[in-house]
Amino acid sequence: MKGIYRFKILEFIKDSAQLADDLLSVFMLPYGTSYSRIEAFLGERRNLEDREEIVKISRKMRRRFSDFLYRLKRDGLVREIEKDGKYFVKITLKGAEILEKRYLNILPASKYENIGDKTLKIVIFDIPESEKRKREWLRCALKNLGFEMLQKSVWAGKIKLPEEFIKDLNTINILSCVEIFTISKTGSLRNIK
Repeated sequence: MKGIYRFKILEFIKDSAQLADDLLSVFMLPYGTSYSRIEAFLGERRNLEDREEIVKISRKMRRRFSDFLYRLKRDGLVREIEKDGKYFVKITLKGAEILEKRYLNILPASKYENIGDKTLKIVIFDIPESEKRKREWLRCALKNLGFEMLQKSVWAGKIKLPEEFIKDLNTINILSCVEIFTISKTGSLRNIK
């Protein structure tokens, strides 16, 4: 959960598009609140016209935010700058790198349009253990497309692979780990639908 808070704070500081009370209100949410629920909560808050009616943040929540900001400063992810007698928090290069890594770890949706094809496609992949999440994403995407698993890393089906799927393989840097074959003579694989 702390990773999501860290991500949200770094994103906030980088974009500087939200009000500080939006950021503080994230800490009012119960422990274990999902990332999508945090997004929805902030969206609802931004739609309120009269911000004065928003519940006042308790002293405990302010302290919690202050402690978290202190840890971000201590870790070198943000720094405080002064401009015209006012203090602002700015993301550091190290903080920006962590934010970028977080963006790179977000996997695309594994749902694609399922279009049948007359030719049999075999997809073989060898994705390292360090990229386990990407391997699981690929298996899920192939299953959603309608491919059948022959072995854990060998899938076959008479499905046209969408261009978006190939682009996503490249985006998450596993295209070089995947081989796709089109088979014109099926041999023992003719029973695959």
